[in-house]
Amino acid sequence: MQGKIVVITGGTSGIGLELCKIYRDKGATVITISRNGEVSPTHYNCDVSIESQVNETVDKIASIYGKIDVLILSAGFGMSGITELLPTDDFKSLTEVNYYGTLYFIRSALKYMEKGSKIVTLSSAMALFPIPFRAIYGSVKSAVLSLSFSLKMELAPLGIEVTSICPGNIKTNFTANRIKNFQTSDRYGNRLKSATLKNDTKEDKRIKADSCAKEIYSKIKKKKCKPFYIIGAKYKFLYFLSRITPKSWLLKFTAKLYDGEY
Repeated sequence: MQGKIVVITGGTSGIGLELCKIYRDKGATVITISRNGEVSPTHYNCDVSIESQVNETVDKIASIYGKIDVLILSAGFGMSGITELLPTDDFKSLTEVNYYGTLYFIRSALKYMEKGSKIVTLSSAMALFPIPFRAIYGSVKSAVLSLSFSLKMELAPLGIEVTSICPGNIKTNFTANRIKNFQTSDRYGNRLKSATLKNDTKEDKRIKADSCAKEIYSKIKKKKCKPFYIIGAKYKFLYFLSRITPKSWLLKFTAKLYDGEY
C-alpha cells in the first residue's frame, strides 16, 4: 500500500475510521471525507448528497495527489420506521446520502482512476436479508449493491476493480445515529417498537468495528475481488440458507423473528 492514494467517505467514524487506520498503518496516503470535521491536508468537509460539493472536493484531491487508487464509500446512515408513516423528507435524505452520495463520488472520481484502481461500496446484509420496518434502508442498500454489480462489468475492461461489502450488525455509533421513527397506528400496534428494541438490545453481541475493518481489508487488498463479500459468520450462513430455501419460507421466518406478520 506504500504510495497508494486512498479516499474514504465517512472516514471519521465507524468502519470508515477503522479502515483509515489500517491503510495509514500500511503506508498509504488516506484522505477522509465527512460532512463535518477538522479540515486538514488529508480531510475534506463535504456533503456527499450535493453533487457540486462532491465534484469540487474530488477535483481538489486530484489537483494535489494526481490520482485515486482506492475509493471506499462508507458514508451513510440508517433508518427504521413504518414505511407507510415515514416522513417523505426523511427517506429522501437517506436515499440522497446512501445511494446518490455513493454514485456522485464514483462518477466524479473515475476520471482520476486508472488500471489497478479499486472501488469499494458499503452495502449491507440487509440488502440480502430484508427485515420489516427497515424497507427504505434495505432497498437503498440493495440499490448500492446492484450499482456495484453493474459497475464491475462496465469497468472490468478498464482494469478497475469494483466490489461491495455487506456487513451484518457492527458495533459502532451507527445504531445510535439511525433515524428511529416510532410513529404507529391501530393496525400496526406495538410491532415496530418491539422489533426495534429487540434488535437494538443486541448491541454488545455485534461484530467489533476494528475486526470488521480487518476482514474488509483482507478482502479488498486482493488483486481480484469477488462481486461482494458478507461480513459476519451468521450472515454468511443466512445467505447460504437463502439460496437453498424458498423465499416465502425465509420471509415468514424473518417476519416472525422481528415481530412482523406474514
